[in-house]
Amino acid sequence: MFHSKEISFYIISLGCSKNLVDSERINGEMLSAGYKPADSAEEAGIIIINTCGFIRPAKEESIEVILDVLSLKEEQGESLQLVEEEHFAKKIAVTGCLSKRYFDQLSSDIPEIDFIYGIPDNDFVPKLSESFHVRISSPFHERRRLYTGPSSAYIKISDGCSNNCSYCAIPLIRGPHIPFSSDFILNEAKNAAADGALELNIIAQDIAAYTWDGMKLPGLVNEISKIESIKWIRLLYCHPDHLTDDIIELISANQKVVPYIDIPFQHVNSDILRSMGRLGSPAKYYDLVSRLRERVPGICIRSTFMLGYPGEKEKHFHELLSFIKKARLDKVGCFTYSPEEDTKASFLRDSISPKEKDRRVSELMAIQMEISSEKLASYIGTDIDVLVEDRIDEYTFVGRTKYDAPEVDGVFYLTADVNRVNNIVRARVTDSVEYDLIGEII
Repeated sequence: MFHSKEISFYIISLGCSKNLVDSERINGEMLSAGYKPADSAEEAGIIIINTCGFIRPAKEESIEVILDVLSLKEEQGESLQLVEEEHFAKKIAVTGCLSKRYFDQLSSDIPEIDFIYGIPDNDFVPKLSESFHVRISSPFHERRRLYTGPSSAYIKISDGCSNNCSYCAIPLIRGPHIPFSSDFILNEAKNAAADGALELNIIAQDIAAYTWDGMKLPGLVNEISKIESIKWIRLLYCHPDHLTDDIIELISANQKVVPYIDIPFQHVNSDILRSMGRLGSPAKYYDLVSRLRERVPGICIRSTFMLGYPGEKEKHFHELLSFIKKARLDKVGCFTYSPEEDTKASFLRDSISPKEKDRRVSELMAIQMEISSEKLASYIGTDIDVLVEDRIDEYTFVGRTKYDAPEVDGVFYLTADVNRVNNIVRARVTDSVEYDLIGEII
């Protein structure tokens, strides 16, 4: 039997920011159980890989990382960690969406994995420790940050999804939509603020679906906004069919809610959307964009589109391009369709070649890059608030405006003669490049 206080661990978090929140909870529970954090996988006694299994490229990345870490373990060979005069061999633990969905396959195909678990929960750390014969302190159910800087944090308000889009495996992996209690969420927000966060990013598979004891998303966010030290609150992942006037009013009326919204349209053609299990159309989505811009002047609208869905003809693709040109969304991401086992869409004929899917992505993104460049150029000469997140050299810093979400959007390169990291400063925009802004503190 070993003791946790002599064993180090390292977490590799793959996939989305929602997965990152799970990894941060693992991190907090491992620390409270007595384990020591390692600076790298090479130095760790236990390597925990929190996998993603959303689409084929994410699954492939997860498998690649698992194999790389197993190779590292093999390369280190006899290099063992000394624990209470005994040797604790390096262990590899795999958890998350991929292992939840493919538990039996991973167990049989990669038996070198020392511990496989599904979605991490309150039992993860105790069961991992038991499997590795490690005696632990009683873990607290808390979060400790991994990669996000101290000035920004993610607040996950629910898990799972009940939208049942035909292409999506999330309900099969995570189950139906389950909201977290408002008290739990407020406590998470207060802890993030106490840890130095100035910005909170509200996330879930669909935050617009949130309801707890009669409290919907606007009520929840209004309560969070009462935390004095929180300056920015950002709303991410609102399903367009559920984005109500109350949510638009929240963005308009609450001064701490930044003028930014992430709406994953996925497509605009009515037939494609109907097959996806969604209710939209070009007219409905353009009306939503117009209402947002009318009610929240200057709002930044981000969306994501799937290209190459079964049955997407060239005319459907051009209908989407027309929407992109007309709506002139501020931020756009694209990914190609890949069939996911046991989803409704997996039974449809995937007749579009990978080369054609990639061509459509390139064409759409070329149009969007022009739109983005024009929009960013319009900021030149204006003054804007910037959340400074890191220092590049003595006089150069990097941060984000309220119009840029962490990790997925552009950044602001800022010149200043004093260290302003983890502060919101006023800056003048002097130039723009592709998706980024350049400026100086004023």
